[in-house]
Amino acid sequence: MAQGALGLYALLSRSGFPKSYRGKIMLVAFLGTHAPLLVLALYLLLGSSMGTGAALRVFAILLAATLAGTVATLLAIGSLLAPVRLASASLEAYLDSGEKPDLPVGFADEAGGLMAGVRHTVEHLDSTVRSLEGLSGSDHLTGLPNRRAGEERLAEDFARARRGGGMLTLALADVNGFKTINDAHGHQAGDVCIRHVAQVMRHNVREGDWLARWGGDEFVLALWDASVFASPEAVLGRINNALRKSPARLPRGEELVLSVSVGARRYAGEDDVRELLAKADAAMYEAKREGRAWVLAQ
Repeated sequence: MAQGALGLYALLSRSGFPKSYRGKIMLVAFLGTHAPLLVLALYLLLGSSMGTGAALRVFAILLAATLAGTVATLLAIGSLLAPVRLASASLEAYLDSGEKPDLPVGFADEAGGLMAGVRHTVEHLDSTVRSLEGLSGSDHLTGLPNRRAGEERLAEDFARARRGGGMLTLALADVNGFKTINDAHGHQAGDVCIRHVAQVMRHNVREGDWLARWGGDEFVLALWDASVFASPEAVLGRINNALRKSPARLPRGEELVLSVSVGARRYAGEDDVRELLAKADAAMYEAKREGRAWVLAQ
């Protein structure tokens, strides 16, 4: 049934002309308005008692009027097709960057139904994806543990540190200038940068430590031991060096050198998990303000 309703559209699409949807609508409108004009013109030229000169003048006036109407019709059709373009662009934006559409829902006709349907469908799909992501414990963009899984792992590590099972340092890392990257290059480029930073960080923490995406452009690292190799200074130094040496390649081919600001806090027995996170977060913002790669909270 749906295929049968596409008869005229499918015919015009197979013909290859016009290529655009607006052009197809315009062709139908043009033929529909100009067929009567052509019949009238033939009548005036061939069958009317009116003189040839007078008939041509009438034809010219009619032609000018219909051409002006055609231009106005084209502009009106372009405006009326805005809901279709917005719905299509919203779907592409969600697929590219996960950005949910902000389409209007107050229109009762077919175009309004399309926008409302796209918005409702994407919101439902996004909610389902987030729920599945939360249950799986994996971040869909980077493959790292997500915040839910990170909080569970952090609770386990915190209990281990309280039992004296090792020295735990918690670090929060934030990508510098991420909003500017999104604004200048688009959300798809922003996703590329997040994946790139995640990959670099994952390759530069030792086995036994772990990394999670905390949300947006923020990551959490849990680092164990106080050895030179595993100290926050050494780990964070390796991460920033690796970021400088391996620029992110954006979708349009540009290369972008990224960096992170990190705040870290060693567990010393007096903090709970929230206090440890809060102090690491404050140190991270201090690093940003001072233009430093990292700050170790005291």
